[in-house]
Amino acid sequence: MEKIKEYLNEAEHIEIRKFVENKILFEAVKKVLMEIVYTQGVLRKGKPAKPDTNYAFALAARKKISGFTHLTNEQIGADLCAVWEGTNLVGMGFQELEKFREVKGTDKLGVNPGR
Repeated sequence: MEKIKEYLNEAEHIEIRKFVENKILFEAVKKVLMEIVYTQGVLRKGKPAKPDTNYAFALAARKKISGFTHLTNEQIGADLCAVWEGTNLVGMGFQELEKFREVKGTDKLGVNPGR
């Protein structure tokens, strides 16, 4: 987080802290950003199965599309790995945001200093 402080001004730092402290908003934004990855091709009750909405299948299906027929399985696999890496990086970004939470001090009442 020290590197982040290099390019955030104090007002930005405060606003990010407010965002992270608002657990409902934080989780809602996280869901919106990650939804596209997690729900592609997921079967849902009452909705027809649509295999073409699965991101991994769509990557593989490009081999059948004009202009992409030259793709090798290795290239498709590399693209899928790249998508995973991007998803992982977004997740890591949310972990970094968590570091903006204020650490609440421990209540010193009731603590026996002799222990």
